[in-house]
Amino acid sequence: MTVLAELLHQVPAVAAYGVVVAAVLAESILLIGAFVPTLTLMLTAGALASTGQLDPVVLLGVATLAVVAGDALGHRTGRLLGDRLRTNRLGRRIPEAAWRRTEQAMARRGSQAVALGRFLPVIRTLAPHLAGAAGLPYHRIAPYSAGAAVVWAAAEAGAGYAAASSAQRLIPLAGPALVAAVGVVALLTWVRGAPGHRVLETMTIEQERPVAH
Repeated sequence: MTVLAELLHQVPAVAAYGVVVAAVLAESILLIGAFVPTLTLMLTAGALASTGQLDPVVLLGVATLAVVAGDALGHRTGRLLGDRLRTNRLGRRIPEAAWRRTEQAMARRGSQAVALGRFLPVIRTLAPHLAGAAGLPYHRIAPYSAGAAVVWAAAEAGAGYAAASSAQRLIPLAGPALVAAVGVVALLTWVRGAPGHRVLETMTIEQERPVAH
């Protein structure tokens, strides 16, 4: 589990929503976005929503808005940088293969690449930037950005929600078996560490040791 995901367990709900928003927005920043673990974060947030610690509707809403805002920020940055997008200090640190892959997607799909890229790491960061640099108006990508944001947030948080809900139903059923298994392991550990067992081990070693003549 990442530091951000662990943080969700330790802060109040309002702060947890803030962590989600900050992480999703950070993912829209060139280079930094590749290192933000939003998948783990959203899965954890979804799991917390299943236990009632977070509101699933609020979680979906703030995550969706953060994605849309991040895409808008990326588009604006790309529009301001233009041709310098790939040649500036941050742009040069991004692998050329990532740029090519995103450009190919933009060439084939246009505005739709922003929606498709939302489900691909790195490309979801680069696509809005390239759309802005290419002069594509924001209103052209906005519907795709919003639609993909809803699906992405629902899918990732929903997966965590479903997994946690399933675990909560299975744990009571597996309770007796789990307790028995833990008991056996604890018993074996105690037996191996008991004084009598250590004496027997010592006697065995002494018996197996060759007698010197």
